[in-house]
Amino acid sequence: MMQPNRRLSDFLPLKFANGNQVKQFSKPCVRCGTMLDAKQMNGIARLVENHIAIAATAQCPKCSENFGVACVINPDKQVKRVVLPRVLFNLYLRALPVQKGEVSAQATFNRGGITPLPEVRDAMEDAAEIARQQARSAQVKARDIVRSEEALGRFNEKAIPAWLLLDGQRFDFERIAPNAQVGEGEFLLDGCLIYRAKA
Repeated sequence: MMQPNRRLSDFLPLKFANGNQVKQFSKPCVRCGTMLDAKQMNGIARLVENHIAIAATAQCPKCSENFGVACVINPDKQVKRVVLPRVLFNLYLRALPVQKGEVSAQATFNRGGITPLPEVRDAMEDAAEIARQQARSAQVKARDIVRSEEALGRFNEKAIPAWLLLDGQRFDFERIAPNAQVGEGEFLLDGCLIYRAKA
């Protein structure tokens, strides 16, 4: 599905893998030199292979000049002009499938619903990633796992062992967590069963 052209500021901020991010973008008018920001440009900005690619049309509020913008920004925030005509570059970027580390157009444009501002969306995604990393680092890891033969029931056609021995320490079944959210001192078994050390 081809992504729509929108106000360029709707795509920002965009974050590189190295942590740098582009929060704003501006360009001088080719006729009068007035600086135009992303709110005065219409087109698309995409994160492609750890570069931000931009293809847009800008309209100067001072002299009403329309001009094309086609460039690529590298992770060090250096801007390079694209030789390909802006119209073709725009079509190429709009037709590309969702790239790694990029939010889909549907997630951004939430069909008819209220979509959070890009800054709010970025903060929510960062908070979720931090929570996932903290949960991974706090969960118990074990080399030797012994499952009890006593089953409490079944989930997704898998038996739920009443307890586990993890490197000799007993862990009792605590809960089912299909989304694999584990807390500190917990062990995740089979991607959905949470066990906690016996007190």
